Amino acid sequence: MNKQNKASKFKRIELRVTEEEFSAINSLCDKAKITRSVYIIQSVLNEKVLTNIDAQAIFQLRKIGTNINQIAKQVHIISKFVDKKENFMPDILKELSSMNEQIGIISNHILKNHVSKN
Repeated sequence: MNKQNKASKFKRIELRVTEEEFSAINSLCDKAKITRSVYIIQSVLNEKVLTNIDAQAIFQLRKIGTNINQIAKQVHIISKFVDKKENFMPDILKELSSMNEQIGIISNHILKNHVSKN
């Protein structure tokens, strides 16, 4: 949360919960690695709660996808200098494309299924 958002939050809501509910909420917040306030607001507003772990996984998958694209670009450049009879570059490009598609599928799976929705 940036300072601007924090500064504009001046209303306070108090909530009474049982010991079990309090423990459950804290456990969910710890698992999501976000504050109780953020978790409750996102849950009450029926937003998906993107955990820090999920966000980090998606970020890393995107970085891997970028690396695959860079490799594909280099393979494409190199393929121009390889004898056509011995050119196995299209197979490599097909594999890289397949890997990139799989990364997209995994990212979407994380967003659809592993992000908490309360």
